[in-house]
Amino acid sequence: MRKLFELPVTYFLAAACFSGCTATTVTDQAPAMATPASSTAMLPQSPLRPPVIGRNAGISAGHPLTTAAAVEILQDGGNAFDAGVAALLVGGVVEQDLYGIGGEALILVYPVAEGEVTSVTGQGWAPAAARIDDYLRDGRDLQGQGLDPSVVPGALHGALTVLERWGTMTFEQVAKRAIEYAEQGFALRPRTADAIRRDIDFINQWPFNRVMWLKPDGSFYEAGDTIRFPDMARTFRRMVQAEREASRNGGRVSGIIAARDRFYKGDIAEEMVAFLKENGAPYAIEDFAEFYARIEEPVSTTYRGYEIYKQPFNSQGPTLLQALNILENFDLQAMGHNSADYLHVVIEALKLAYADRDSYYADQDFVEVPAAGLLSKEYAKQRAAEIDMRRSQRAFVAGDPLPFDPDVDEWSYWVAGEGEPVADLASVDFPGSLKDTSHIAIIDEDGNVFDSTPSGGWIGGAVVLGTTGIGMSVRGEQFWLDKNRAAQLRPWSRPRYTLTPSIVFHDGQPFMAVGTPGGDNQEQTILQTLLNVIEFPADWYPNLHSAIEWPRVQTLHFYASFWPHDAGFNRINIESNVGAPVIEDLERRGHEVRVVPPFRISGCSTAVMLDPRTGSRIAAADPRRDCYAAAY
Repeated sequence: MRKLFELPVTYFLAAACFSGCTATTVTDQAPAMATPASSTAMLPQSPLRPPVIGRNAGISAGHPLTTAAAVEILQDGGNAFDAGVAALLVGGVVEQDLYGIGGEALILVYPVAEGEVTSVTGQGWAPAAARIDDYLRDGRDLQGQGLDPSVVPGALHGALTVLERWGTMTFEQVAKRAIEYAEQGFALRPRTADAIRRDIDFINQWPFNRVMWLKPDGSFYEAGDTIRFPDMARTFRRMVQAEREASRNGGRVSGIIAARDRFYKGDIAEEMVAFLKENGAPYAIEDFAEFYARIEEPVSTTYRGYEIYKQPFNSQGPTLLQALNILENFDLQAMGHNSADYLHVVIEALKLAYADRDSYYADQDFVEVPAAGLLSKEYAKQRAAEIDMRRSQRAFVAGDPLPFDPDVDEWSYWVAGEGEPVADLASVDFPGSLKDTSHIAIIDEDGNVFDSTPSGGWIGGAVVLGTTGIGMSVRGEQFWLDKNRAAQLRPWSRPRYTLTPSIVFHDGQPFMAVGTPGGDNQEQTILQTLLNVIEFPADWYPNLHSAIEWPRVQTLHFYASFWPHDAGFNRINIESNVGAPVIEDLERRGHEVRVVPPFRISGCSTAVMLDPRTGSRIAAADPRRDCYAAAY
């Protein structure tokens, strides 16, 4: 077991093997080849950002203003959950190239008072009238623009559920900055200005999108310009009004519920549904009024003394857990960080996990998923034995978890098998990842943890619903229009989403919250960050930025979650600073390699940590984007 900050002599010997030792594995499931010294990775470089460490709180998010909003709430006496909701609201205003208020927010919380992690699924569902047969008959698809792939906005329900159950402040208090930025404006960052230009053809199709994203004369906003969203501000203010009226007699919780109900059941919902009907989308008021953010137990696994919590199988989150279970059968430290052996086995473990994801994961309100089997350690040993350290796996083949599952003994849906085609995609990444996502991680003074991955409702596809200022989520693009697939479109079902917050414990105590944007690549970013932290602590502590900045690899060996579900079997992207000897070794093993510049693989890992040695809060943010970390 790797105990963080307890580093015996043997560990330093392993760490010293970065530049010239022979790597081996120590498992009988998947024997390793000996790797020549030239195939070990280059030494990690000095971090680009300084350590961010404070005694009271750590915050990391996808935009400096989002991070600042959380800090402000904490310093005003709020807890991690108040701060997290404030950050979600501000992010939904200022980060709309990545996430808008009409999108979704997937959340994990750890309230110290309860002593357990809880999952809040703020993921919208399809309307009750949604039918695969109708799409196929009408020649429609789920391409991620417009109203055909739309689902009910889930982010606000998820956020206000957290505020109601675990927060201490009112909606008005936590929405203050979001309302200010929407009403009075904020400076547009370059990547948002770029997104407006990139998506201008879509914006021009919808009158209220033009009002929101172009100047009154039709010209573009430039980076640094002040942009305002008065319609969105009015929507927020109507929710505040409902809260004030209800809280006079009912108190804080009643006020929050009233604010949420006005959005989902009141006049705001009526306006959204009226717009949707006028534009041919099959929504009824019940699709909004009956919607709820699902509160449920997370799933988890252990890895070398750490406990990792993820959202259940309606998300891709368990992919990370399956990959960790497989990798636990290998001695990654002995291989050396980012050596050819190390990267090969990480890639191959992810391939196996993705094949299971694409076969078995789905909305568990509709599908009985063999969850226990998929997360079984014995099943993972069986899958680990399939890894050939000498050759990359070109086939896309799921395992059979049913013999390891006590509850599920049959499976009637498609399963990935030997007959999958090998794709040759020219792009560096799947197009769906360009719209992307954000992430927020917070640990407060009391040790409460908030971790959320919000997304959707973005510039590049979300139709602005009239004068509400709300862009409608297109997360339905992650459904399949195929009745043989477990993750198919169904009435009031939630797509098998990519958004994937993570909370990590060590010795029964909260240790870390981590997440990232990146579409299907999210679990790969989180996996490599976690392995850097757990397996190689001497090389980054106490500057968590180092563990985030180290070069990454990315496999495209899966069916993309985004419509039209392209595949990139056997394809990998790798950042060039891994080093030419390692890259050449991976090519010799049969990987189809595309080399990209440093810091160019999709993702922006944002993380906070409770230092078990000192009790300080450590925060870090990825330089691959303009993510921002703070502590105090």
